[in-house]
Amino acid sequence: MTLAAESQKSADAYLAALRRQLRELMDEDVNDIVAEIRMHILDKTSDGAEPDAVAATLAALGTPAELAERYRTDELLKRARMSRSPAYLLRSLLRWAGLSLVGLIVFCISVIGFGLGGGFFILGVLKVINYHGTGLWGQFTDTNWSLGFQSGGNGAGHELLGWWLLPLGLLGGPALFFLTARFGLWSLRKFWRPRAWR
Repeated sequence: MTLAAESQKSADAYLAALRRQLRELMDEDVNDIVAEIRMHILDKTSDGAEPDAVAATLAALGTPAELAERYRTDELLKRARMSRSPAYLLRSLLRWAGLSLVGLIVFCISVIGFGLGGGFFILGVLKVINYHGTGLWGQFTDTNWSLGFQSGGNGAGHELLGWWLLPLGLLGGPALFFLTARFGLWSLRKFWRPRAWR
């Protein structure tokens, strides 16, 4: 299947712009993507298609920058599924958060989970080092309620968790960290749908 000269020129210009936008990916992947989009354009138009038909097909794809962003996100999320790095996972989820509400929700839950897991672990370690000065301190009066984690010195009020901060921090913190990573990877598998051009 071929396109008329003017239509071919529009398609080639679009594909060249897409190739430039994908320059951070590996050459083999870029070639596959460009070939896939070229076939999509040919499938959606007929032999000798009018420029208007090709323009409508290209408009449906979005700008080369938008399409490239989608493919870069696909690639990043695919690597995140194989990686065991929380930093890489968060970076991937941040990219997804920019594309959808579901991605934003998953990213926010993951940031909170990683933050709490890491924070509890650090508090558990600090509790081992400074048992009496580290903890969850609370003060509750008729006019003032205060609650906060603290390490070093005695906080206002009394320590609420006591020795329970040790297992909570040293075991619960890493467990929450691990479960947050699993949640992020599960969400990618369950909710992320790469664009298909069929």
